[in-house]
Amino acid sequence: MLDIVIQYVLILLLVLGLGYLVYLLRDRDINAREDYFGFDYVILGELSASEATSENAKRIIRIISSVVDNVESNYKNSENTFKEEKAIFLAKEAISLLNFESNIDSESLKYLIRLAVALLPATNKGVEHH
Repeated sequence: MLDIVIQYVLILLLVLGLGYLVYLLRDRDINAREDYFGFDYVILGELSASEATSENAKRIIRIISSVVDNVESNYKNSENTFKEEKAIFLAKEAISLLNFESNIDSESLKYLIRLAVALLPATNKGVEHH
């Protein structure tokens, strides 16, 4: 009997927690469907109000993706730290061509680059198959 009561209380707390999360998202005008897994928040937080559009976030994500592809194909045998620094440098250069008034800091670019690298196809370098 006690187990059933505890289960109902836990379900009730879960529903209340989810309801509160939805309330917080709506209160801050965050549209989760258009946020690209939080990337908009990271990218657009650095840009001025006039530059903080979803379209600009898409452009920046595309730039970072193409920079990562370029660095991975041209510097295959280099150290990962070198490739990361090269990608940050190239991404800053490419984003500067968009003529934004604000800059995206290196730390944000580093996280976005690491995510883009994680989404690359596996090379299976150094992995044995049995």
